[in-house]
Amino acid sequence: MSWRNSDGAWQFYKDGTLHRHSTGLARGHRIRAGGSLVLGQEQDSIGGGFSSSQSFQGSLTNVNVWYYVLSASSINVMSKSCLSGTGNVYKWSDFIYGVKGKTAVVIPSPCYPLSSWG
Repeated sequence: MSWRNSDGAWQFYKDGTLHRHSTGLARGHRIRAGGSLVLGQEQDSIGGGFSSSQSFQGSLTNVNVWYYVLSASSINVMSKSCLSGTGNVYKWSDFIYGVKGKTAVVIPSPCYPLSSWG
């Protein structure tokens, strides 16, 4: 997923392929520091209101967050290799510390050797 605040342009990619896109999403909005990032669960209120019927079932790997929009070609290349990019806001290994609920965590990650998990 990518989003640009200047015009609200967003793109959703799955396995490196663009699936949906549009503009106007929260145009001009700035994400403030001090929040939390929730993966795999819809929330009904900030940081809460979780329902198991609204949870993601599947696998996530190599989730990274950058403070800028990556090009479509970069996203495509990164989708094909675990070692092709590390986010500058969050990197994949950062997410291990906040895992909650009935989540299976595979360590070492198939993407990184055990030593990179701290």
